[in-house]
Amino acid sequence: MQFHIRHRTSYRYSRPVALDPHLLRIHPRKDAAQTIRSFFLDIQPQPAGMTEFFDLEGSQVAQVWFDSMTDRLDVSVETLVETHQDNPFQFIITDPGMMNIPVEYPTALRTRLAAYMEPTTPAGPIQRLMEPVIDDCGEDSMSALMELTRAFRDEFEPELRIFGPTRDPMETLANRSGACRDLALLFVECCRHLGFAARFVSGYWNGVHVDKNRHLHAWAEVYLPQAGWRGFDPNTGLAVADQHIPLAAGITPSGAAYISGAFWGSDVTSDMSASLHIHHSGQD
Repeated sequence: MQFHIRHRTSYRYSRPVALDPHLLRIHPRKDAAQTIRSFFLDIQPQPAGMTEFFDLEGSQVAQVWFDSMTDRLDVSVETLVETHQDNPFQFIITDPGMMNIPVEYPTALRTRLAAYMEPTTPAGPIQRLMEPVIDDCGEDSMSALMELTRAFRDEFEPELRIFGPTRDPMETLANRSGACRDLALLFVECCRHLGFAARFVSGYWNGVHVDKNRHLHAWAEVYLPQAGWRGFDPNTGLAVADQHIPLAAGITPSGAAYISGAFWGSDVTSDMSASLHIHHSGQD
C-alpha cells in the first residue's frame, strides 16, 4: 500500500529567541516492512548546518543547528511511503522459551535485550490488569499479546492530548484513559512484566483520532526471535501491519520524539501547531 504524507509542525515565539540544536526523527524507517519512495524536508529558518545519523534503535535522525535569532520554527515534510506488511503474523516462533508467558529469551538475546525488559512500574497493579487476559489465553504468549492489545482498546477511553509529555503508566492505569502515547507506554510496561522486550514507537497511522483528524501516532513493538520487532497498537486493538508507518523507536518515549530541542529567551511565550495529511493509493 502506498501513502503520500504531508506533515507540517510550526512553533511561534512571542519575541525572537536563540534555538539550541534540535534533533528531528521525521524520516520514515527503512526496513523490510516499508520502502521510502521519496522524501522532502523544508526547515524555516534555514539551519546553519545539518548532520544525519542512525541512532541505536536504527532510527534516522537529523541534527540541525541555527546561527541567528528567530521568532518561528517550521518543519515541513512530504514523503511517499510504500508499506509491504499486509499480514502481521507471517512468522513462526520455534524457541521453546517464547511459547508461554512469562517468556524467556535465549541467554545471548536476553543479555542484548536487557534494557528493553526492565519494568519501571510496580508489578501488582499491572498484574491485576493482565490477570483476565492470561486466564483467557491459557498463557500462550502470542495469544496473550493479542488479547492484551484488544483489552486496551476495550477497557481504556482514548483521549486527544496533542501537547505535553507522556503520562506515567500508573496514572494512565488509574484513569483508564489516555492518549495513544500514554496507552503505548503502559502497554510496553505490561509486556515487560510478561518477560517480553518492548519499546515505544512513534509514527503515522492511516486512521483518524477521537477528533476525526490525523495526528502523530504511537504504539509498541515487541522483540520476537525469528520475527524481529513486531508492532502492537493498544489504541486500535490491532497488530501493526501496512496501515502503520513507523518513524522512530526508543526504550522510552523521549527516544522516539518527533522533534526535540530548546530555545533561549527572556519573557518569551511559545505556541505550537501541526497539520498532517495522509492519502493512500486511490485517494485524491
